[in-house]
Amino acid sequence: MVRIALILASIANITAGLGLGGLWFKFRHDAGMPIVVLFVALSLFVQGGFTLGHLRGVWKQWGLPSFSLFVVGEAAAALVGALAILQGVIYNVHPINGDYEFGPLTAATLMTTQATIGLIFAARSPGFGAPRQTRIGER
Repeated sequence: MVRIALILASIANITAGLGLGGLWFKFRHDAGMPIVVLFVALSLFVQGGFTLGHLRGVWKQWGLPSFSLFVVGEAAAALVGALAILQGVIYNVHPINGDYEFGPLTAATLMTTQATIGLIFAARSPGFGAPRQTRIGER
């Protein structure tokens, strides 16, 4: 069940990344469209794409330490996303010029949701850090 939720969250992130990247490309010459929008779009796309590749075993076939990269990436995304949500909520309490910013808040929520589901998935997988039991006297 967690795997299905992770796949759906990854697809949502890829879709949101493509949509946000398309919006940036269309309005890139507009003064109100900062380059950080493109970076957020790329991070959503990469997070979703790497996760799907990890679940399919693509990175393991290429000899990459996919489980370690997956856990570190999801932990970083959870931290960054949580801070971005906090910043978005604080900003929206008293927005400048009455302009509420729900786009960055939505992107941060997508990023954090997938990261949380990914970390739950990783914690339940057999590759997660529990040391093997040894017999008495063995090291």
